[in-house]
Amino acid sequence: MADRKYFNIKNYSTNGELAISHHAFETIASIAIKRVKGAKLYKGKEKGKTFGTYHPVTCSIRKDNRVEVKVDITVKKGVNVKTTCEKIQDEISQSLMLACETVPFSVKINVAAIE
Repeated sequence: MADRKYFNIKNYSTNGELAISHHAFETIASIAIKRVKGAKLYKGKEKGKTFGTYHPVTCSIRKDNRVEVKVDITVKKGVNVKTTCEKIQDEISQSLMLACETVPFSVKINVAAIE
C-alpha cells in the first residue's frame, strides 16, 4: 500500500479542495509531545541504517484516507510508561483534532529508550 504525501479534504469550499501535507501532521505531533512531562522525542539512529537521516515522528497517509502517526520516544527513568504513552496519545489526538477536525487518524507510540 503506497503512502500519499497529502491528505485532501473534500467539500472544504466550492472553489476547490484543501490538501494538508504529511509534514504538517508530523510537526503538529512533534509540538504536542513537547507538552508532555517525562518524555521526549528519541534522538537515536535507526538500526541498520549507516547513512541517511532519522525522524522520530513519521506520518503516512493511507489509501483509505487514514492518517497514521508513528512516534519514537525516550521516557525518563521512574516515570510510568503506560501513563506517559497515554498522555502523549491524548495530546497528539487533541492537537490533530484541533488543527484539522475532519481527518481520521491513528497514533502509534514506540518507547525506544529509557534514560
